[in-house]
Amino acid sequence: MHTLPSLNRHGTVSPASNPDAGSSPLTSALLDSTLLNYTFPTALIERLQTEHRWAPALTLRALEEYRRFLVLAATGGIPVTPSRLVDEVWHLHLTFTRDYWERLTPLMPAPLHHEPASGQPGDAAHYANQYLNTLDLYAETFGTQPPADLWPDPRRKSAPTRPLPARWLMPLVAAVIAWATFAWSSFAVIIALGVLVTVGVGVAGLALAGNGSPTPRKDRNNDSGSGGESFGGSVSGDSCDSGGGDSGCSDGGSSCGSGCGSGCGS
Repeated sequence: MHTLPSLNRHGTVSPASNPDAGSSPLTSALLDSTLLNYTFPTALIERLQTEHRWAPALTLRALEEYRRFLVLAATGGIPVTPSRLVDEVWHLHLTFTRDYWERLTPLMPAPLHHEPASGQPGDAAHYANQYLNTLDLYAETFGTQPPADLWPDPRRKSAPTRPLPARWLMPLVAAVIAWATFAWSSFAVIIALGVLVTVGVGVAGLALAGNGSPTPRKDRNNDSGSGGESFGGSVSGDSCDSGGGDSGCSDGGSSCGSGCGSGCGS
């Protein structure tokens, strides 16, 4: 396991350990086990399902990944950034102040603070890079890659598959019908191919005729944009629609990080 440096990522001195944790801080192994088996309030689970419309199975998986995020924050030795879905769990858990500060925090070697982006121009790139480091730390710590649907990795995005345009279904259907009609003949395949080519050429001609007018070009001078840096296909922000299994985003991580002080993992 790693230990956090004596200075946190903002260069300020942090407490060596959490004073609420007592004189005998948890060992790394016991800390990992305690955090990975942490039980959350039933109300938190119900609110996650209600507010985000998550299925029970997705909610349990999100909570498990949040537990793993806590382990990374406490023992990783580097600043960590959660995925957007994991960040949604963290956001909501923070509102359960008694559970977060009176039950969870005493288990940590130092308080774990939520530190959102400051709005500076370099924030998006900073947290995007920090998120990638978190993914690598996850694989190193747990010996497995994080689940791609809950921790999307922008470095491993596959090219989107484009569905076959509806207009090309007509030649295929016509070819199948022709083959079925002349199945008794030894020329059935040749006839089907002929129908496919003939109808396909006709459809292509109609498509070209329909696209004869030029498409207006976008005026770059009038494109004000969002002014923010994009990463992984979406502007890196602190909120995102997390209704889907992959948090609803092509995400480069949440624009926030952990603030666990030094001494974590000791």
